[in-house]
Amino acid sequence: MILTVTLNTAIDKAYKVESFQPGQVIRVKDAKYSAGGKGLNVTRVITTLGEPVLAIGFSGGYAGMFVESELNKAKIPHQFVRIQGETRSCINIIDSSTGVQTELLEPGPTVEEEDLSKLIDLYEREVDLCDVITLSGSVLNGVKENIYRVLVEIARSKGKKVILDTSERYLVEGTKSYPTLVKPNVNEAEYLLGTKIRNVTDAKSAAKHLVKLGVQLAAISLGRDGAVVATEKRTYYAKAPSVQALNTVGSGDAMVAGFAVALARGYGVEEMLKLGVAVSAANAVTIETGSCKLEDIQFFLRQVAVTGM
Repeated sequence: MILTVTLNTAIDKAYKVESFQPGQVIRVKDAKYSAGGKGLNVTRVITTLGEPVLAIGFSGGYAGMFVESELNKAKIPHQFVRIQGETRSCINIIDSSTGVQTELLEPGPTVEEEDLSKLIDLYEREVDLCDVITLSGSVLNGVKENIYRVLVEIARSKGKKVILDTSERYLVEGTKSYPTLVKPNVNEAEYLLGTKIRNVTDAKSAAKHLVKLGVQLAAISLGRDGAVVATEKRTYYAKAPSVQALNTVGSGDAMVAGFAVALARGYGVEEMLKLGVAVSAANAVTIETGSCKLEDIQFFLRQVAVTGM
């Protein structure tokens, strides 16, 4: 089973408008709401791929109740620590006239030390029952920047495979515990390594550098250009299929889900990269944030080619 951790859950709202103009009254043509936060996006895609999964994290207020009700509707197992304050909302404004997408991300409530201790206790219990753990996204106010470092250490001490997908200081600290796989995007990798990534060749060098820091696998997602994965011995690249994107939010999370399923099933690195890029593309052609359809995944799997670098 795969365990997903979401320390800053959300209601994801995708608003489709015909023309987004700041300062104007704009009527939304279509709206989709989903249980969100990066870890829950990962969870939904894992479910679509047919792998057993358990989601844990924090939820608060009426918004948190909505998040849990949506997971119940989807029959996704979950255990949340209930906290004071209201679970945040994250809004993606999709301008159908230009294709431009604008995200508005709330910070989320503040968590108390007691609630964080409950979450860590829950995590330690559930890690024992899982083979792969994913740690994704931002954290609530009140959570120390070494939290992912702590969670990675717990998983590794129990011999589990752990994927880390976060940003800035949380990525820096979490990487120090040597997760099995890290998956930064270009901006996140540039922050972590202090170097510019302008093309696939730069991404290859950056991924190899991450492996030298002690992670087993380093994947750098390149958006519409696909992704690079480095191991100690070799680096691989997969170009993303050309798609008419409806909602790109959650595509990186979908990639993490593909990687997690691949690790759980014992796939090789090339198969893992192929699946990750295919599910990422499938997410981009789905209007609901952090979701995809199995038939789209199967379609894109036939289009993705992996090459050694």
